[in-house]
Amino acid sequence: MPFKKGTSGNPIGRPKGSVSATTKLIREHISQAIDGNKIMEMLDKIDSPTEYINAISKLLPYSIGKVKAYEEVEEMEPISININFVDTEAEEED
Repeated sequence: MPFKKGTSGNPIGRPKGSVSATTKLIREHISQAIDGNKIMEMLDKIDSPTEYINAISKLLPYSIGKVKAYEEVEEMEPISININFVDTEAEEED
């Protein structure tokens, strides 16, 4: 039986933004392959503050992951609400 459009087959699945086991494993292997001490030595050799910041900013996505700059929001048409009050004084006179 196919699922309805917009309905997940596994609503209690992995939360949005969480890291899968495969991604964790790949990150561990990459971090073991890259010698952090050598990277620190290379960064310490950079004299210019601007170049240092550029190097750090280029390496940062590989250590913490890339983040979306913004989240798209679906636009909706404005809702019009009309409230009509009943003449309460006319009812009290009766």
